[in-house]
Amino acid sequence: MNRTRRSAAALLAALGALSLAGCGGGDTTTAAATGERRVAFLAPSTSMRALAYDYPNFAVQLQERCPECVVDLHTAADQAEQNRQAAQAVADGAEALVVVAADGAQASELVTRAGSAGVPVVAYDRLIRDVPLDYYVSFDGGAVGELGGRAILDAVGERAGEGVVVMLQGDPGDNNAGLFAAGAHSVLDGRVTIAAERSVAGWSADQAEVEMAAALRELGGRPLLGVYTAYDGLAAGALEALTDAGYSGVPITGQDAEVGALQRILAGTQTMTVFKDLPAQARATADLVADVLSGAEPGTTTTTDNGAGSVPTVLLQPEAVGKAEIRSKVLESGYTTAEALCAGSASALCQEAGITG
Repeated sequence: MNRTRRSAAALLAALGALSLAGCGGGDTTTAAATGERRVAFLAPSTSMRALAYDYPNFAVQLQERCPECVVDLHTAADQAEQNRQAAQAVADGAEALVVVAADGAQASELVTRAGSAGVPVVAYDRLIRDVPLDYYVSFDGGAVGELGGRAILDAVGERAGEGVVVMLQGDPGDNNAGLFAAGAHSVLDGRVTIAAERSVAGWSADQAEVEMAAALRELGGRPLLGVYTAYDGLAAGALEALTDAGYSGVPITGQDAEVGALQRILAGTQTMTVFKDLPAQARATADLVADVLSGAEPGTTTTTDNGAGSVPTVLLQPEAVGKAEIRSKVLESGYTTAEALCAGSASALCQEAGITG
């Protein structure tokens, strides 16, 4: 199989015969009779990246490594529902669970139940805390925050003492949000004045607009030098509030290299985004699960303390992307396409940047 990343649409089409989308589990009798080995991939129903990148790439790669494996997708509105789905998946014969926790602080129940049944759990992207956990695969969250913080410092330059910075952090229920925040603070603290810092429930762009508007009211007339946000959707909401308040040209960061963010970077309204190779994360997880199912020792890069012990971990490294890096780091990797980036009104921006389909 070509290791180059495939588009989400192509991956989803390819998965039609390989996976079961929805909230139900597989038929264990059928699986046993046909020799299928079932793996459950559980994610919040609000996670668009799980549907577009994580699950498709994971399922394709796992079936390449384990042709008899079938991946069942389960999406949940909250952690209680996800816990029930995990229990049902185990009852239906799942041999491994890959879990994007709806709430990492409340997902210990599903890990405990799976462990009692001898079913390994891989915490995917979001750490599950305070329970013995088999594996964790994610990006280096501290490095993500550091990249955003450095981008703010670079944009502010010698004006650091002439104004203030606002920080919009992610959902408090997501362990990653704390990692991103700590990384950003390690760079910004003592170098700029942080006038306001707010967490955004659900990583919601709409809520980010509300929080940014409230933060602007706390400035007390001080010049706004920059806005650190932990996610491209938060940057989009923050920009709405800034525009409504009459601000323009304020440096602002993001994360995830979403097409909308890349278009804003081309337009000059967003400074940068942190690029995480999501297909590579999914493939690394599939390789880990395939090794576990085959009885091989999976390769990990480090360990993570989740409050209940050291968890074998695979950590991937993020990269900063500004206008100059969109082609080399995002397009050439296949993460997204020039056609998607340059659609509609963004066509002129791409032409100006020398990006063509």
